[in-house]
Amino acid sequence: MLSVRRSTAAFFLLLSLYSVQAQSFRVQLAAYSQRLPEEIFKERGIETYSERVDISGIYWYSAGNYDTREAAEAVQQDAINKGFPNALIFDEAAMRVLSEVDCPYIHDGVVFVEAPTRDPSKYVIYFDFAQSGLDAESKAVLDEVYQTMVKTPALVLKIQGFTDGVGDGQANLKLAGGRSRSARDYLIYKGLRADRMVMEVFGEAEPAAPNAEDDGSVSGKGRDLPENRKWNRRVTLIVQ
Repeated sequence: MLSVRRSTAAFFLLLSLYSVQAQSFRVQLAAYSQRLPEEIFKERGIETYSERVDISGIYWYSAGNYDTREAAEAVQQDAINKGFPNALIFDEAAMRVLSEVDCPYIHDGVVFVEAPTRDPSKYVIYFDFAQSGLDAESKAVLDEVYQTMVKTPALVLKIQGFTDGVGDGQANLKLAGGRSRSARDYLIYKGLRADRMVMEVFGEAEPAAPNAEDDGSVSGKGRDLPENRKWNRRVTLIVQ
């Protein structure tokens, strides 16, 4: 209840401050559990970008700040066209106000996870809903995994497949297996031997973020949280 009240207070505070505080919009290109090489951005035509690492060891890549949303949207679309399909726009003014009132990222009283806490020693790739195909960002991460494995021939790679909580459990196991195979097959195509990789399929088990609200029922599933579910459609790659 306290968080909801703070969120409501933050909303009205935002309305009052927007008229006196200049807005700034940041374009976020991507976020990874491992640092991306500079060549990835150069190959895609991104000449200027910034990098920061948060306390969880996640690397965040941004394409700059802009005075208007229209300017930010143009940069966002350009980034999407150049191979960063998950590019996002953040309203810096709103984030500053919410930070000042100690309010989490809340919508209708539900706390969403902006980025799940992960072990920085693991690589993670994400998938669209019900899909197992690899996008350009996923391939960039897998390229880095491949280079790591090539440098140290004694290493073994564990590939773990996951889904969100939507759909039948058996179907999700099949989908998670397809995602793991996509990652494995790409690495085999790159030249990594299959006997250096071990696949594990979890389906909707062990979510990185809650798929739905816990409403106290037997199923424990209340309102769907799509903002969280995107973090669960993943493959985790562990180099050992």
